[in-house]
Amino acid sequence: MTKHNRQTARTREAIRAAFAELVLASRYDDIRMIDVARSANTGRSTLYLHYPDKDAILLDNMAPLLEDLASSLQGRVAQARIEAVLHHIWSHKDRGRVVLFGTTGQKLENALACRITDALNTHPGTLALPFVANPAAAATFAILRTWLKGEASADIPDIAIHICLSSQAILTASR
Repeated sequence: MTKHNRQTARTREAIRAAFAELVLASRYDDIRMIDVARSANTGRSTLYLHYPDKDAILLDNMAPLLEDLASSLQGRVAQARIEAVLHHIWSHKDRGRVVLFGTTGQKLENALACRITDALNTHPGTLALPFVANPAAAATFAILRTWLKGEASADIPDIAIHICLSSQAILTASR
């Protein structure tokens, strides 16, 4: 890895970390790119070289988790990946309660629907992809929100299975 690539990686990590802290401290709608730049100790022009807007930072931060959640279409095969996400969310449940609800939650739900759409491109004979991807993403987030609010209690393996079976049911109903 060249010096330039290491610096780029360090800058991006500083931006992601600063953004994550701002999301906990402020409402998502109140966060400005200048706030992220200041918190990351970087210039605005540098920030914009890496990310066009705060949504891009949010999605970059959450990409690995969204990818794993999208794997729920594979059914129980994906259970271990979903469980890992759930353990991560639970270990950061205060942050999860902030991020998975409101504006950020809706943006993440939409991003999950996009990832599911990408995964569905390998399933011929499926209804128009948004008729599958949007409900699957909504179901996943409904389960996560219900769990984080404490409206229902279940073990992580049971929640993972429920997410996988919900996605599979939506996919099966679309054929």
